[in-house]
Amino acid sequence: MVCMRNGVALALALGLALGAFAVAAQEPARPPAQPGPASGAPPEAAKPAETVETARPAGSGVASYQLPTVGKPRRRIGGGRRGPGDPLPELWALVPEHVALTASEKPTLFWYLSDASPGYVIFELTLVHESSIEPVVDVRLSQPQAKGLQRVDLGAHGVALAPGQEYQWSLALVVDPEQRSRDVVATGWIERVPAPDGLDSRLSAAGPGGAAAVYADAGLWYDALAAIWRLSELRPGDPEPQQQLDALLTQVGLPSLPLAR
Repeated sequence: MVCMRNGVALALALGLALGAFAVAAQEPARPPAQPGPASGAPPEAAKPAETVETARPAGSGVASYQLPTVGKPRRRIGGGRRGPGDPLPELWALVPEHVALTASEKPTLFWYLSDASPGYVIFELTLVHESSIEPVVDVRLSQPQAKGLQRVDLGAHGVALAPGQEYQWSLALVVDPEQRSRDVVATGWIERVPAPDGLDSRLSAAGPGGAAAVYADAGLWYDALAAIWRLSELRPGDPEPQQQLDALLTQVGLPSLPLAR
């Protein structure tokens, strides 16, 4: 009787074991458990972003124009077409919306004419005092022979700016002497200041191609424009002066204007 009981128990145990093995064989294998954040394992490191080389922007030879601390806000006046079909050209004084600075005693002033005109241009430079307005020079300029960037050399008109004084300069394109109300007028402001320390050494290190950047960084607007003009004369056909001019003008809200003369 005992042997029979033992045999039955052994057969039953063997059957249960075989059934468990069969069930286990039918289940898919599970992947090993991955450590979660609570396990203390560090999170997967973020893939480094691909290094993208920024293309050299147009006019990158000109640094950001630094707004001078002494430059008082002044409204820039530019003359242009008064309506559709008006044949009058556009006239721009290349100045920002404040009293722009120069370190030169006899600087060059720049302006732009969109088209050659049969009219003539009157240039006036006025010294502005607190109590009075005193004209310094009032001359008729030579008729522009071509559109584009124009300039007025104050030294050629016997003008030397006094330091620390504000001057207003204006241009009037007279297309009809009998109807001066049709004049196209543009104005700007200028003040002479001492050259900042180390300016000469920075200019020497920068060379002609980087001179405009040095002047712009020092807040010397007129000197930066003159440096671009000189570079265009040194490198005719080189696009870099035009790129520098565009970069400088757009920083003060002026449109991109062709340098070609």
